[in-house]
Amino acid sequence: MKRVLTRLKEQIVASGFLENLGKMMSGTGFAHLLGVAVIPVLTRIYTPSEIGVYATFLSLMMICYCVASLRYEFGILIPTNDREANNLSILAIGLSLTFGFILFMVVALFSDPIKKLLNIQELGWLLYLLPIGAVSYNLFMIFTFILNREKKYGGIAAGKITSSSIMAASQISLGFFQFQQAGLVIGKVVSDVFGTVFLVWQRFKIQSSLRTGVSFHRMMVVAKKYRNFPLYNTPHALTSSISQNFPVLLFNAFFSGSIAGFYAMAHRVLLSPVRVISQAAYQVFGQKVSEKFGNQELLLPFLKSTVLLFAVIAFIPFLILFFFSPSLFGWFLGSEWEVTGHYIQILSPYIYLVFIVTPINYIPLLFGRQKKAFIIDVIYLSMRLIVLGLGILMQNEWIALVLYSLVGFLVNSYLLIWIYFLTVEVEKGRNNTK
Repeated sequence: MKRVLTRLKEQIVASGFLENLGKMMSGTGFAHLLGVAVIPVLTRIYTPSEIGVYATFLSLMMICYCVASLRYEFGILIPTNDREANNLSILAIGLSLTFGFILFMVVALFSDPIKKLLNIQELGWLLYLLPIGAVSYNLFMIFTFILNREKKYGGIAAGKITSSSIMAASQISLGFFQFQQAGLVIGKVVSDVFGTVFLVWQRFKIQSSLRTGVSFHRMMVVAKKYRNFPLYNTPHALTSSISQNFPVLLFNAFFSGSIAGFYAMAHRVLLSPVRVISQAAYQVFGQKVSEKFGNQELLLPFLKSTVLLFAVIAFIPFLILFFFSPSLFGWFLGSEWEVTGHYIQILSPYIYLVFIVTPINYIPLLFGRQKKAFIIDVIYLSMRLIVLGLGILMQNEWIALVLYSLVGFLVNSYLLIWIYFLTVEVEKGRNNTK
């Protein structure tokens, strides 16, 4: 085992993966620590029901965000020349802004039916912030990819610090002034807007212009070339986002705002560190594996090293969460939130696999296998909706959660195996053509 870990360390260090991940995480880690630090403050300012309403808004925002630019930003790392990447970037930005306008018109025309359908009448006028929130977060992600291509990891980290700091300060201060769920929603939207502005400023500091070589004709050419992203990756992202965010919407609509709040807090506490680390790793892994693929280098050793690294570093923390969450989070969040600890206990095995699989999820995009990834996610969503439906029919959120976590564990196990053998298959094919 020691020999395996030594070889793992050598491979990871040689690839520059840890160095670049460290740069990305330097600010991201601070942003995460800040986010965790304010959670016990928020749970003592806002009620579970208010957090449940905010979580419902956030779930709608994340569902809308994932289709705003038709996922063209995920192709920004792939081109070998900057002109093509610039056209993809401007295309993604234009689509995002257009989507924001359309979404605003939908909200303006159908706000009352939407609120009635989802049982979110408490949101009131805050629903009009949905287009701003979805587009600003989408633009933040677009510019994250743009800066990632330029290897400006420090700028990305600083942008996340800016966003996280503004959100923490806004939500706490507005909570003290009794803004209820409005304080949480406004704090989130304002933080994403300022975070995006910061990343845009970071890009303008780079000497080369983002508009270099950009024309409408070239944007149409790259739109066609990378059509797999809107055809397969966008529906895939939509089904994945619905799969992740639907429990909050369903719990709020069929159980209560408090249960939705307990679940949302469990999801945030558990997924917050996972997303911070694994999404940063996804960015760095995607850049590195694209570079290796373009240089005709072997990808399998790097893939195996990355998977083993994440499996090892997360094992003990998740083991502790599985056995001690109820008592830990009853103390951390306040006695009113002890139920959240039980929810975390149920979800932790599935989230452990999400932590391992997320960094390598770029592989199907790189190899143009978005179609199968989408099919897998449609099956995943269907299975989750079925088990959540069973829990609702039985009027038992515990059954819904256990089955939801079990489905997540099984599907992510399959994804891990599929991505491994997909990489083996592609590398064999490349070797046979040499």
